[in-house]
Amino acid sequence: MKLKFAGKILPFIAVACLSGCMSTGPHLKSSISEGVAGLEARLPYAEYVNYFGYVDSNMKSQGKYKDKDAYYLYAWVPAAIDEIGISMISPAFSAPSDDDFVDQNFEKNGIDDKFFDTYIVLERMNIIDNTKIAQGGRPIQTLGENDDSAELPKNPGGSSYNSLLRKTSSLTNPQDALVRGVYRITFTSFRGDVEGSYEATIGTNVPGVKIAASLAELDALVNAAN
Repeated sequence: MKLKFAGKILPFIAVACLSGCMSTGPHLKSSISEGVAGLEARLPYAEYVNYFGYVDSNMKSQGKYKDKDAYYLYAWVPAAIDEIGISMISPAFSAPSDDDFVDQNFEKNGIDDKFFDTYIVLERMNIIDNTKIAQGGRPIQTLGENDDSAELPKNPGGSSYNSLLRKTSSLTNPQDALVRGVYRITFTSFRGDVEGSYEATIGTNVPGVKIAASLAELDALVNAAN
């Protein structure tokens, strides 16, 4: 799997002004809203990272979710966060930039006429130490899931079947605290097979989030400089 990433640290205002230049950022917004000209508008996250992937018919599923073939993405969050937002659009909404994570299968197939109706699940894993990523781990808590979201662009069939979820941290309940560590994004489809390109986006308030399709790849990304 080939991955690309270049970190970006932008002030919140700059992100808001530049959000129109980002691939999925304008669609994935935070839970915080602000009144603008008498209308309530959701504010963007301070940081976005994108992952472009492609699932073809030759790819073996990585697991099962509710008896459906499922695939995984793994994200490293380097510090405690107040909220995380995740979206998945299929087919991919735009071409990746040099700042995005891109897998080899996407580079081979690109964006074509194949797409799937996305369903995403966010899970907390039992890995909080970056030096332990290579040792593997397991999901210990489901933090959220989503099937359809009207906030995202419709798919080529004209349906709002792309997925978006948000999870806010809790200061009073440790089970709902979004701490440093590894999180897993499980994705599948309940309307047909998973096949085609997709664009997954994570929004947070901290730089340094990294995404990979396996823990081995994530370990290489996170600990490459160590």
